[in-house]
Amino acid sequence: MTLAYRIVLICWALPLIAGVAIFVLWLLTRWEGWVLAGVVNLYVGLAGVIIGGVALVVFCWLGQPTLEPLAGRTRRRAIVGGLLLVSNFPVAAAIIAAVVAIESLYTVVVHNASPAPLDQVRVSGGGVEVSFGSLAPGATARRSFWVQHEGSLTFEAISGASRYTALVDEYVTNSMGGHSTVTIEPDGRVTVVPPPSQAAD
Repeated sequence: MTLAYRIVLICWALPLIAGVAIFVLWLLTRWEGWVLAGVVNLYVGLAGVIIGGVALVVFCWLGQPTLEPLAGRTRRRAIVGGLLLVSNFPVAAAIIAAVVAIESLYTVVVHNASPAPLDQVRVSGGGVEVSFGSLAPGATARRSFWVQHEGSLTFEAISGASRYTALVDEYVTNSMGGHSTVTIEPDGRVTVVPPPSQAAD
């Protein structure tokens, strides 16, 4: 009976620990291989729930081989084991939702390499308008946001009598994330990496 319950706990704990570890490693490295590992772990977790469910039935049968209700301690352990197995589903759903939300974030980094401060720095388009405030010479600011609908992203800033504008991304949509770095060069040029044509690919 103890072995059967240990199998239940193993079938709950291993996919859970592996799933959380894969998610954390993906957050740290953003390596696409971890996404594949996460998909594999989902199937392993599903198999674990099935195997754990069978082990739980065996545990209950060994604890009470008749048709009478389970005894107190056995019943409590059976309920806890069942809840643990089922708890992997909401955890997996939460991880998937987090991955989708993070992947759909668009991040813009603005670096002021010019000798003058920048004011009213903003990025707009796709249903959003994101303010970077003011940037001193040499300062860098980062903003992440979710695009609301289709469109293009543009950069604007003011420095004294000068006004800077640049296309950040030719096409964005609410299901697509991205990353662009906008730099105001010492000579006043505005560069975007990756270039808008590549960011839209």
